[in-house]
Amino acid sequence: MSEKESIMNASFKSSRTVFLGTVLAAVIAAGGCAGPSTRVLPRESPQQIKEQEEVPVLEEGNPFYLQEEVETLAVSARAAGSGEEREAVRYIQQLLEDYGYEVELQRFTYQTALGEDKILGTNVVAVRQTASPLSDILIVGAHHDTFSYSPGAGDSAAGVAALLETARLLSRMPSDTELRFVSFSGYMDEQAGCQHYVASLTEQERQRVVGAVQLDDLACSLDSGIILGTEDGAPTLLGDFLRDAGQELLQENWFYERKEGGGHCRFVHGRIPAVAVSQRNQTYENASRFDRPETVDIERLTQVVNVLSRAISDIMSYETPSMIAKSRHYNNLRDEAAVQYVGMPIPFGEDCVQTEHRLGVPGKLFAENVDYEGRPIQVYQYPVKWFGVDQTLLTNCYYTDGQLTSIAVDGDGAGVGFEEMRGRLILTYGQPMQREEGPAGLDYLWQDSVSRTIVSFAQAGDGYHLELQPFEAGYLDLDSYEIIPATNQNLPFGLGHRLREDSGAQDPRVNVLLSKVRQLLPIGDGFSLARVDIYTDGIGGTRELLETIPPETDDVPEEEILPVFVWKLDLEDALWADGKWKNETDFVRRILLLYGQTLKETKHYHDAFLQAFPDREDLPERVMLGVKPGDGFEQLPDLPESFLWFVLTDQPEEADGEWGARIRFFYQYEELAAYRTQIRNNLKIDR
Repeated sequence: MSEKESIMNASFKSSRTVFLGTVLAAVIAAGGCAGPSTRVLPRESPQQIKEQEEVPVLEEGNPFYLQEEVETLAVSARAAGSGEEREAVRYIQQLLEDYGYEVELQRFTYQTALGEDKILGTNVVAVRQTASPLSDILIVGAHHDTFSYSPGAGDSAAGVAALLETARLLSRMPSDTELRFVSFSGYMDEQAGCQHYVASLTEQERQRVVGAVQLDDLACSLDSGIILGTEDGAPTLLGDFLRDAGQELLQENWFYERKEGGGHCRFVHGRIPAVAVSQRNQTYENASRFDRPETVDIERLTQVVNVLSRAISDIMSYETPSMIAKSRHYNNLRDEAAVQYVGMPIPFGEDCVQTEHRLGVPGKLFAENVDYEGRPIQVYQYPVKWFGVDQTLLTNCYYTDGQLTSIAVDGDGAGVGFEEMRGRLILTYGQPMQREEGPAGLDYLWQDSVSRTIVSFAQAGDGYHLELQPFEAGYLDLDSYEIIPATNQNLPFGLGHRLREDSGAQDPRVNVLLSKVRQLLPIGDGFSLARVDIYTDGIGGTRELLETIPPETDDVPEEEILPVFVWKLDLEDALWADGKWKNETDFVRRILLLYGQTLKETKHYHDAFLQAFPDREDLPERVMLGVKPGDGFEQLPDLPESFLWFVLTDQPEEADGEWGARIRFFYQYEELAAYRTQIRNNLKIDR
C-alpha cells in the first residue's frame, strides 16, 4: 500500500473513531450499551460456526453506521475514474475487509455511450466463500459513482451504505450460500460496471446464482414507499423473499413494478435473475447538486436493511435447501437477447456504441457498403425479441454515416411465417394505415405515433421483408382545460372545465395528469394563464411547451399588457398506457421549469433577473443544476432553472456562490415566496 493510501485509510478510521466515540458517549449517558467499539469482525469458517453452542442471532441495522457511511461517501461528487471515486473505493474496501470478506478491486475501462474518451472504473467485489465450490451464490449490488456535479447521497451513497450494513449483519451468520457484495463503478454511463462484472462471470458461476438485488435510489425522504423492480414486472425468487420479509417485519406490501434500465437488467441480460429495491418516487434533489445527506431518511433506510438482511439470512440458512432450481422457475430470466418492448421508441440517430449500451448485448458487424451519395453504411446484427413475443429474431441495424437510419427484422429465419408475423404486427400497432398489392403480394404500412416508428411489411418470394424507420409523428392535440384566473379572494389559479368536449371520450390518464397539475398552478397577477392543453408527439418528444396568446387590443400600451400563456403537456411522456407515472418526480420538476419559463417570458421578472445577473462569459463558476442531470456541465442556472431550485431547495438562504444568489432572487416577490410555501405544503416536501 502506498503512503497516500495509508494516510487515506488512517483518515477514514480516524473519522470513524470520532463518530463512534460520540455515539458511545451518548448511549452510555442514556444508560444503555453501545455494543462493540470496533466494526472489525473476525472471520470464522462455517465449521467453526456450526460448533458454537448457540447460533448467532441476526442483529438489526445500526442507523448510526448508516448515517456515517452516507455522510462519508457524499462529502463530494464521485465521478467514475476521479480521485474522489478512488477514495470512496478505498473506504468501501476497508470496511468490507474489516467484516471478514475477501475483497477484490475489479478495474476496467469503458467508453461512454456518448462516445467520449475511455474511463477507468473500479468495482469493489467482496466475497464470503463456503465450504462447497458448487454452493448457491447470492449477489447484492449498489453503485458508488455519481455525476460529476452531484454528491449523490440518495443516488446512491444510501444504496452503498445499505450494502455495507447488510454485509456487516450477515458476516457472522451461518451460511451454505456464497455471498457477494459488489459496489459498482460507471453506473451513470449505462451501468458499465454492472455490464463488466456480469461479463466476467463464468457460465458455471451464472448457473449458481440464485438471485441478484440492486440497491438504488433509497433516499426515501419524499416517499417512503418501496418497490421491487424487475425488467418485466414479474416476480423473482429473491424478490418474493424480500416481499415476505417486508410483510413480516414492517407489515408492508412491497409491490413488483416493471422497471426497464438499471443494473438489475444487466444481470438479466446475462441470464441471472435480478430485482431492484428502490423508493417508489425519487426525491426532487436526486442526482442533482443538492443530493446531500440530509435528503436521506436514515430510519427508513435502516428498515430496508433489516428486511434485506432477513430475506438473505433465510436463503443462506443451513435449514433451507439449494435455491438454484427454484430460482430458475421464475420468469424474468431470458437468453442473451435484447427486448424491444411494445410502444417504446427506437432512438434512430444513435451510433453503434449507443445501441450496444442500450440493448445490453454485443452486436456483430455483418456488412459494410456505401450508399448512392458515397456515404459509408455499416450493418450490425443483434439478437432481439420483438412485438411482445418471447422469441429471438436476428435484427440488422443500418448505420449511415455512423447514425442508425433503419432496422430490418429477420422473421423468416426464425420460422415465423407471413400470416403469423402479420398477426403480431396488428396486435402491436393495430390495423395498418395502408394496404396494397405489391409485386410479390400484399404490402402493409403502419405509422405508430407513440413509438415514432414506420413499419413496412411486404411479401417477397416465399418470405417477406420487415423494416422499421423513423417517423416524425407531429403534433396531436388531445384535450384542453380552462384556467380560472387568480383573484384577491382566490390567490391560486384554478382548473376549470373541459374545452374540447367535441373531441370524444376523455383519455382516463388525463385525470391523473391534471390532479398533479392542480397542485402546481401559479399564484399572483403578474401574468395570465389561459388554459392547459394536453397533446402528444409520441414518446420522447418535446414534452412541455409554453405558448403565448397575442393581445386582442392595440389600445393598451405595451408595458401595461398582461401576458397570456398556455401550458402544453405531453401525455405520452408523462404516463404509461396503464395510467402509472413514468417518473412523477421528474414531471413535477418539468412543470416547475415550465412555470419558470413563464416568468422568463414575463417582462418585469425577466428584466429584473437580467439586471441582477447580467450574462458574462468570464464567470469562473460552472455548475449543473438541471432537472435531467447527466449531460455534462452547464453555465450558471438561467431564470427557469433558478426558480425550480428556489421552490425545491430546503434552505435557499444557505446556498452559497452566485447560483445561491440566483435562487434567492425570487424572495423579493411576495407572490412567488407564497407559491413556494404552498407548493412545498402540497407536495409534502418540507423536512
